[in-house]
Amino acid sequence: MVSLEAPSSLECLSVKEAFPKKTLIKEDEKLSVPFTELPGEDPVYIGHTSDGVITLTNFRLLVKYKESFVNVPLGLIEIIECRDIFHLYISCKDARSFRCTFPTNEGCLEWFKRLSIILNPPQKIEDIFACAFYAWCKEQNSPVSPECELIKNNDDLCPYQLGQEIQRMGFKLKDIWRIYNNENYSTCPSYPKEHIVPALITDQQVEAAASFRSSRRFPSVVWRYQKNGMVIGRCSQPEVGWLGWRCKEDESFLQAIATACHSDKTGAKVPNCDVPTAVTRVRRPSKDNVSKVLIIDARSYTAALANRAKGGGMECADYYPDCEIVFMNLANIHAVRKSFHAVRNLCSPASTTDQFSWMSLMENTKWLNHISGLMKAALYAVNAVDKEERPVMVHCSDGWDRTPQIVALTEIMIDPYYRTIQGFQVLIEREWLSFGHKFGDRCSHGVNSGDTNERCPVFLQWLDCIHQLLLQFPCAFEFNEMFLVKLGQHVYSCLFGTFLCNNQQDREYAAVSSRTYSVWTLLNSVASQYKNYLYTYSKQVIRPFIQIRSLKFWSAMYLVSASSLSGTETDTMSADDLHSTDQPKDLESNRLSKTRSSMTTNEMITLRCLLFLPQSPGT
Repeated sequence: MVSLEAPSSLECLSVKEAFPKKTLIKEDEKLSVPFTELPGEDPVYIGHTSDGVITLTNFRLLVKYKESFVNVPLGLIEIIECRDIFHLYISCKDARSFRCTFPTNEGCLEWFKRLSIILNPPQKIEDIFACAFYAWCKEQNSPVSPECELIKNNDDLCPYQLGQEIQRMGFKLKDIWRIYNNENYSTCPSYPKEHIVPALITDQQVEAAASFRSSRRFPSVVWRYQKNGMVIGRCSQPEVGWLGWRCKEDESFLQAIATACHSDKTGAKVPNCDVPTAVTRVRRPSKDNVSKVLIIDARSYTAALANRAKGGGMECADYYPDCEIVFMNLANIHAVRKSFHAVRNLCSPASTTDQFSWMSLMENTKWLNHISGLMKAALYAVNAVDKEERPVMVHCSDGWDRTPQIVALTEIMIDPYYRTIQGFQVLIEREWLSFGHKFGDRCSHGVNSGDTNERCPVFLQWLDCIHQLLLQFPCAFEFNEMFLVKLGQHVYSCLFGTFLCNNQQDREYAAVSSRTYSVWTLLNSVASQYKNYLYTYSKQVIRPFIQIRSLKFWSAMYLVSASSLSGTETDTMSADDLHSTDQPKDLESNRLSKTRSSMTTNEMITLRCLLFLPQSPGT
């Protein structure tokens, strides 16, 4: 577990003492901060670029031009470089890049040093801006903008409750399934506290299976298909090693899942349905009646075999006669990170790529190949559950990267509830947050998260898959593309606490829920902006085209503007070309509560900083 400073240390401090304001350093005494700060935001430096005013706070970097501005939350910045004289290049975690030009090389180097210092990984949870933002919003007599009042007055609870999901999906507890308590996170520190397991399986068997699985991530059932009673579960790789170790309790676990699904489907009584007191092998109906569990291993067979040298491995077919194993050949985080960086370099306004070779270079990044592979794996699971009527168990190596991608994508294809705004939030809370995707390490905004080898846009890649579904099935989703874009940006913004830390235990220890706002508070308070007015509820299972020729590059997320396709070099940073959160103009229409003519520049900067809404020239 990540070492975090105890939250009780704040109890005796006032907000001003806990999050004190620093003295603003001005390069020119005539300069003033060109926007209204958010609660808790602390301007640190302000100076000149070649044609604008640059301001650095504890939350963002903002460059204000005569008729436009560039706004980048610090959490979005991944790389800063001084590659050319007078030019500072900034690359962001959402694939956007921009260049800032200074009148002197000394000024450029000075701002490079300032950014380098402030972008160091946080040493404690209080260093993350979400905590200061929450504390100052809650402070009495603290000035709060109308936009922040939306959040302050609509501080929603977590949309995911296991009991509600159990009831919605129709799990038959006690008879076929039961709840296993991962009390004090003792069985698995990166798992949630409550799990659905077969009623045939004892606590001792769960613990034995956990000791046999990587990172102790034992098989856990997360979803049930109401149509036929089949389930989807998730876990990590078995620790087989070169010696070919086996675990009878783990084998019985997967066999019990197959037996439970058969009983759920047919209404047959589960043999020995009372929880046994000893570790026994599960008795089940004949092989002819019970469908085998489909184990989807996200890795390639070669990678799974190579993991045996590290103590991992894969299930042996001889030891798991009730299972069938398939390998999906999905790339690991290192290959995905390399592909994403290639996409970012290609989309950079500083790119010299000729427009006629852009598509071929995009193909060389393999980004759409990775998207296609993920969708293929999910579609394989969809057909197994829906057509073949088989339970599915998904794992990769540790079960917190490719596993949630496949599981969550499968569930949204089958279950129409997850295609609603509320259901989509529930899906993310369960599959990504509760089951321990390492947002702190993968997004590099966790405490002491300086290891670049741990970074990878895993969640952003999954959102791209949802974007592909949205394009192919425009009437199947209650939310629109802007909803996905904003969610992808706020994963990195550090304005909210939803995506902080690596797992639920770390978030509880840091008291994140009581010290930060949830991103759902913002998105729900302005839900009308993110609704898809073509949405029509349907129970239809969606099966997308997964061929690369059927996929579309997500320009609304990755491209700064159409001009970056041409690779045109510009001497100065323009708002249209280089705004890190710029979006196509057709997505901007009807997004703001006031017309452009009735809003001041300060109001627009504050609002767009909070909501990450697109800018337009001349604002």
